[in-house]
Amino acid sequence: MTPPSSPERRRWISAAAVTAMLPGWPVSPALAAEADTPPGKPTASTSEAAISASLDLFFSQPTIHSASLSPDGRHLAMVGTGDRRPVALVQELATQKTIAVMPNASERPFWRSGALGDVVDLTWIDTDLLIVRMTRSTSMVLRPSSELVATLKGTFVEQLPDQPDGKKSVLSIHDDVMHWVDVPDGEQVEIIPLLPATPRHWAFDAKGRLRAATTVKSSGADEPVWTQWYLPPGAKAKWQQLEQTTDFEAVWQPLRVLDDGEIVVRARTGRDTFAVFRYDPNRRQLGELMAGHPTEDFLGKERLDMGGYDSAVTGGLRRQEYWFDERRTRLQKAVDQALPGKLNRLIGKRDAAHVLVHSRSDVDPGRWYSLDTTGMVIAPVGVARPDINPGHMRPVTAYRYPARDGLNIPAYLTRPRSDGPAPTVVLLRGNPIHRDDWGWDAEVQWLAAQGFAVFQPQVRGSFGFGRAYQAAGYGQWGRAMQDDITDGVQQLIARGIADPARIAIVGSSYGGYAAMWGLATTPKLYRCGISLSGISDPVEFLRTTRTKETPPDVLALRRRLMGDPSVDAAALRAVAPITQVDRIEAPLLLAHPIEDRIVPRDQSETMVRALTALGKRVEWLPLNGDHVPTVAEESQQRLYRQRMLAFLNRHLAAKAD
Repeated sequence: MTPPSSPERRRWISAAAVTAMLPGWPVSPALAAEADTPPGKPTASTSEAAISASLDLFFSQPTIHSASLSPDGRHLAMVGTGDRRPVALVQELATQKTIAVMPNASERPFWRSGALGDVVDLTWIDTDLLIVRMTRSTSMVLRPSSELVATLKGTFVEQLPDQPDGKKSVLSIHDDVMHWVDVPDGEQVEIIPLLPATPRHWAFDAKGRLRAATTVKSSGADEPVWTQWYLPPGAKAKWQQLEQTTDFEAVWQPLRVLDDGEIVVRARTGRDTFAVFRYDPNRRQLGELMAGHPTEDFLGKERLDMGGYDSAVTGGLRRQEYWFDERRTRLQKAVDQALPGKLNRLIGKRDAAHVLVHSRSDVDPGRWYSLDTTGMVIAPVGVARPDINPGHMRPVTAYRYPARDGLNIPAYLTRPRSDGPAPTVVLLRGNPIHRDDWGWDAEVQWLAAQGFAVFQPQVRGSFGFGRAYQAAGYGQWGRAMQDDITDGVQQLIARGIADPARIAIVGSSYGGYAAMWGLATTPKLYRCGISLSGISDPVEFLRTTRTKETPPDVLALRRRLMGDPSVDAAALRAVAPITQVDRIEAPLLLAHPIEDRIVPRDQSETMVRALTALGKRVEWLPLNGDHVPTVAEESQQRLYRQRMLAFLNRHLAAKAD
């Protein structure tokens, strides 16, 4: 395989270039300065001194969010950032001419008003037909020239096989109803599944017919009922019920119906980890194991082709893809050899002559390559963050450590450039099932650039490491889950990595709870703590949190992790930070969006009042927005991080690289 050409040999698309494609919109001096900066080449804006000081460098939106290569390999479609909003771009690779196809000049006023929503992603359905999926349940069919071909009602789901006359067809979903859409005439036919409830999961056959589905019904306080359905071949066939259960962990997910009628499913039946199986709908039982890992769960749909099911990806400490096609297996191996040390994803239809490769790592936010599979020539075509120099980033180590009860806890550790025991930030995410991943992380790299070591334990209850590991967290909020954090920190101290006098515990949502609880239960371990949208009173949280829009399986998992307030109130109060305020000794920064619909802001406000009443050191930062600030609340993200860094520096006295 021909190695990638030097980055200096092409002009990388920059944030300034993206904005400049939208006439009449100003380009900031900062963006203009880096317009032609190739990745890996240090400049004043990418020097180590600037990296340590600039929030903009780490937290600005990527120049390219995602990309898609046309089937003939001539055009690259990208979701970029323009005027601080996603924009759809198409580049002719031979000439490197790039235009904005959504919005185009005529649509710009509507796009600015938000009437069309925002660009989500792009998919080629032919060499000259591109689907732009938008928010607000809209999808546009465009040509590379930006000509509008059709507007789909609802959200694009996937492409169907070509019709005998060569016409293209796609599936879309709107208000839980699926539609068969002919392109380019835009004719839409409603697909009525005739199921007693809205499908939560579904699967199609090679002809684009809906053939398998999973529905869920919930009635009040009763456990939701999950039902698996199958539609046999034939015009007059009726849906058959295959299985039914109230145990969400026993539910399998249909992925694809194969030509022989068997269903490709993702299930844990008879094993600890999620794996990919064949399922025989006639015998109503699992058949051949297609792909499985002893300690890592396989994730859901990653790459589907209408002819079958192509690959599966594990969700362990470092993701790994397994192909069911021998040609793709060889191709993946060749790409991994050409781009070593990276997570390399092949994007393109089976047997395609041109494949897009998305390559990322712990120090690289990601870049894209065009691969000509006939001559095995690979060439760079795009980079997510031209302003990020991978050589200036800090490597992320994935490892496991033993908890006090012997359970091995997965974790990530990022060390600063300085030697010796470092000031350390224990960084905890939200709900444990929303775990961390090995890859470039803006917050982690930003903290490492300030001179902090960053420790990210994936406590028991986290998803991706098998059912036993997930179940080990049931009922362990504030108990064994907290011990996992404590044990990991103490081992970092023993290894000479963490400075025992300068350790902070920081988290959001569940992580905010764990930060407060860590200060209360191990008051001598941490120098300070930060909680964003944290839960201080689990009983009140479970009783009052809005749950109408929360999926039934998420609610069931929440009850198993935390408990049921109607029967476990005493146990929940025993691990509530609000009941242990007097034990907190270290300074605590509490931040909370005032419109938070997941964790009500009074979970933090009550904590502030209680700490203040006892004369404890507490700082309060109310924010705008809903739950953890999103991209839309950029000013709030910036405000939080400014206060966060000032707070950490005041109490840990880190030295930036």
